Amino acid sequence: MLFLFPIHLFIHPPHKPEFLTSHHIMPAQFVTSLTKDEAHEDGIWSVSWSSKNQLVTGSLDNTVRVWDAENGELKATLTGHNLAVNSVDTNVEGTLAVSTSLDSQIRIWDLEQLKQQKIIDVGAAEAWTAKFSPDSKHIVTGSSSGNLNQFSVESGEKVQTFEGRGKFAMCVAYSPNGEYVACGTESSSDSATVLLFEVATGKLRSTFKGHAMTVRSLAFSADSSKLITGSDDKRIMIYDAVHGDTIRTLSGHASWVTSVAVSSDGVHVASGSSDSKVKLWDLIADQCIDTMDGHSDQVLGLAWNKNGNKFASVSEDRAIKYYSTTSA
Repeated sequence: MLFLFPIHLFIHPPHKPEFLTSHHIMPAQFVTSLTKDEAHEDGIWSVSWSSKNQLVTGSLDNTVRVWDAENGELKATLTGHNLAVNSVDTNVEGTLAVSTSLDSQIRIWDLEQLKQQKIIDVGAAEAWTAKFSPDSKHIVTGSSSGNLNQFSVESGEKVQTFEGRGKFAMCVAYSPNGEYVACGTESSSDSATVLLFEVATGKLRSTFKGHAMTVRSLAFSADSSKLITGSDDKRIMIYDAVHGDTIRTLSGHASWVTSVAVSSDGVHVASGSSDSKVKLWDLIADQCIDTMDGHSDQVLGLAWNKNGNKFASVSEDRAIKYYSTTSA
């Protein structure tokens, strides 16, 4: 979809809108470049795109799979989990992957040797989702108690706990600058909450409200200034991570927003939903610029490549879809 600006905006506007810059005249267009059907034996819950151009997926079939993101070919099936794999992530260097499972284990995988490196045993639902820290030294997990637990990648020991508010921490994320860690929680009688902690002190810095239902996904912008969240209330919220303010709300999905992912240039947010659709949002033009409806079941995971010109989606329908700009 092309977005055409009224002509008067280009003729000596009194205040030049920030989106009218030399590098962003109109929203980019993305197309489906590759589809991998039946990529797993069961629904796919999570995906991460490594800096070395590998795609890592986690599935209800208990496996982690590694793909060549260039051609979609399967490189390895990593086994060991005894129950569904509910989250995967890759470190900044693209050398390691982490997975969490309903079997109460965190597993760290060597993406160069394509084998398991470490197992960390945790209590039931004490590691629902996991993310690598920007320096690749730690992993943070969300738990059913609401606390966030930080583990050492080297030793596997728990080294820090960020005390939550007693509501299930459904999703977690580090800020790219390493200063903050955030989580989104299940809803209570009043609302769902997003918590932002300082990594250095472990103290709660900000509490964001606004979602009426469970927050299932969140992501920071590349400059760590914004926090984007997706919720069962069908909305996407954008918060100022530094000052604690709400910047805007994006609406358009017909059901739960199950996944959000931000491009490396901070211009685009991709969102996936239980309505089986992927939406692409332009944060500078402040609008939805495309809706992809290729999946036949709920979209549960999204991931961008490091250049911000491609992204991938995974779904309960067992498919992986790759999208790229028309200029990629």
